[in-house]
Amino acid sequence: MSSSPTVRTATPADHPELVRIWRRAVEATHTFLAPDDVDEIETEVRTAALPALSVLVAQHADGTPVGWIGTDGHRVEALFVDPSAHGRGVGSALLAAATVGTARVELDVNEQNPGAVGLYERLGFVRTGRSERDGRGRPFPLLHLRRDRLPEPSDPAPSTTALLLGYVDFYRDRVLDKYAALPEPERTASRLPSGWSPAELLHHLRSMERRWLEWGFVDADLPDPWADHVDGRWALPPGVGADDVAAALAAQGRRTREIAESVGPGVAGVPSGRWAGAPPATIERTLLHVVQEYARHLGHLDVVVELATGSTGE
Repeated sequence: MSSSPTVRTATPADHPELVRIWRRAVEATHTFLAPDDVDEIETEVRTAALPALSVLVAQHADGTPVGWIGTDGHRVEALFVDPSAHGRGVGSALLAAATVGTARVELDVNEQNPGAVGLYERLGFVRTGRSERDGRGRPFPLLHLRRDRLPEPSDPAPSTTALLLGYVDFYRDRVLDKYAALPEPERTASRLPSGWSPAELLHHLRSMERRWLEWGFVDADLPDPWADHVDGRWALPPGVGADDVAAALAAQGRRTREIAESVGPGVAGVPSGRWAGAPPATIERTLLHVVQEYARHLGHLDVVVELATGSTGE
C-alpha cells in the first residue's frame, strides 16, 4: 500500500470505520484510560463528535481509511491515525489539509499522550494553558495548544477568498494578542500626540470590517456604519468598555468569514453608500483592502505596545 495516502471529505458511510480507527488509535496510545473510559468516550465520538464536526479522511490508494481529523472552525477537535500508519506523515497531512488558509489553529491534547504532544510541537504549536480535567470533567489533564502562522506565498489555498481570509484572520489575531498584552489602564489611554487609544483602534477595526463586509455585501441600509468616528476622530460609544471592544472585534471576524464564504468567486457587493457611487467591488478586492487596513494598524499598535511595555513587534 502507498505510504502517501490521499485526503478527502468524510461521508456518514465512513463513520463506522472511523470509530474503529479511533478505538485502535486510543488503545495504542491512551494507555492511561480504563476500558470503561474508552467505551464511554467511543459513544461520544460515534453519536456526537463525528456528526457535528467537519471531517476529513486519509486513505490508501485502495480506499482503505487510515486516519481522520475533525474540526470546528479554527479548532481541531479530533485527530486519530491507525497504529499501522503511525510515523508515515498521515497526521501531518490531515492537519495541513484541514487547516489550509487558517491563520490560528487551536487544539487540546492529553498530557499523558507524549507522542501526540511531540507531533504538535514539531508542527509549530505552543502551549497556552493546562487543565487538570478533560471537557467532561474526567481526571485526564489537557494541554491547550495554539499555532499562529502568517500564510506563506507557497501555501495551497482552495480559492483567493480563502487565502485572503487567512491573512485577515492572522492580522486580527495579532491585534487582539497585542491588545491583551497591554496593562488595563493602557488600553483606554493614549501615548501619542494624535490622542487615539488602543481600545478606540480596536473599535475602529471592528467598524471597518462591518462597513466593508456587512454594508458592502449584505445590508445596504446598515444603521450607523460610521459609529467609530465622532467629530473626525475615533471614539468609543457610551458604555463600551475595554473588554467589550476585543469581544466585538472577534465576533465581527466570525461574521466577516461567514459573509465572505457565502458569496461566490468574483461576486460584487450590493449597491450601497459603502461604495460612494462607484461600482461595488468584488469580494476578493474588498478583502485585500481589509488586509492592508489590518497590517497598517497592527504596526501602529506595535509602537504603542512597545512604548507601554517595552515589548517589540515583528
